Amino acid sequence: MAAMLRSRRARSPLAAAVLGVLLTSCTLPGTQSAGGRAHGAASNAGAASPPEITVSPADRARAVALDSPVVVSSSSGRLDTVTVQELGTATAATGELSPDGRRWTLRQALDPGANYKISAHARGGSGQAAGVETSFSTLIASGRLLTSFTPADGSVVGVGEPIDLSFNTPIPADRRAALLERIKVTSTPGVMGAWHWFSDTSVHFRTEDYWPAGAHVSVIANLKGFNAGGGFWGLGSWSMSFSVGDKHVSIIDDKSHQMQVFNNDQLINTWPVSMGKAGFKTLEGTLIVLYKTYKVFMDSCSTFGGAACIPGAPNFYRDYVYYDTAVSSDGYFIHAAPWSVYAQGRYDVSHGCINLSTARATTFYNYSLSGDVVIVKNTGSAATVTDGEGDWQIDFSQFSNTASLGAVWTGDIASTLPGARAT
Repeated sequence: MAAMLRSRRARSPLAAAVLGVLLTSCTLPGTQSAGGRAHGAASNAGAASPPEITVSPADRARAVALDSPVVVSSSSGRLDTVTVQELGTATAATGELSPDGRRWTLRQALDPGANYKISAHARGGSGQAAGVETSFSTLIASGRLLTSFTPADGSVVGVGEPIDLSFNTPIPADRRAALLERIKVTSTPGVMGAWHWFSDTSVHFRTEDYWPAGAHVSVIANLKGFNAGGGFWGLGSWSMSFSVGDKHVSIIDDKSHQMQVFNNDQLINTWPVSMGKAGFKTLEGTLIVLYKTYKVFMDSCSTFGGAACIPGAPNFYRDYVYYDTAVSSDGYFIHAAPWSVYAQGRYDVSHGCINLSTARATTFYNYSLSGDVVIVKNTGSAATVTDGEGDWQIDFSQFSNTASLGAVWTGDIASTLPGARAT
């Protein structure tokens, strides 16, 4: 039953006073005016009528949606108490009382397959009392919305790292904006960013420029009660956070066959490289380090097929390669290639990877963070969204592709940025 909630609105002093006597027990509410078990009446025929209490959902309602509002209201006077109990639990439900004391609204989403009991009492202006008791039950979700994400919680990443979210069920186009409204990205310092759906199960958040070195970023997803469609519901919430390391940007130019490595905008290394030869050109564009692995088995037959499967053929290879820094989801690595040192800094002999000497590849491997920026120039083979390299190939002005949502500001003061909304 634990759930993360979005920021709660401050109560007025009057509402706070009322809530001092407003009792809320366990979890969740129901609705109705007549049909619930009401009690209370005027003291005599000449007295004013007692308040009429209505509750929603209706008494004895079944299969109530988990995002249904639970509201208790009084036609006059003020609500004295509202108790919402999820049967079989002892979890306190919290609600919001209107300033006039006549309307109470549940803050939380409902649990699936649960039974709820509501008890409410109100008192009129002349002291007339009224009460009502109702009950309802919620639907049983056929599936639970689950989220996987990168970067990992608690990780330290490079300045180009996007936030990648993947869901276990397709999110309909008309539900995507509502989903993203429940996911809040904050950072210190604040930056401009945007969301982009790469498929109906995958959405990425990218900054306009790079994350500032040393930034702290958190993501809070309040998904409980979110209807993802197809019988899938969000049944809880999650959060993660990460930090940004030093600004690592490397520029690899196929025209000069040189790799320049910058740390916090200071050039620290210039190294000769060999890149993809004709027919196997290296991807060109703004890439990022995806991961590192000490050893990769590379096999030309599984990669290219055909003549590359014949031992002794010009493009045949089948061996382990070491100190591998992945810069593309298409299998492009910066790695140690002692066999091509003779060509490094002069011409291209690889099948698409970026070759360094073993010592330089080891240095880069140890230096790199996931999310470090690697800019590849002048190969003639532009990286595209279809290569899986969409985050930094799409102009930021076109990055947001969720209807009704645009750029978002991750800091505390969205009002200082015209046209931006807070996540």
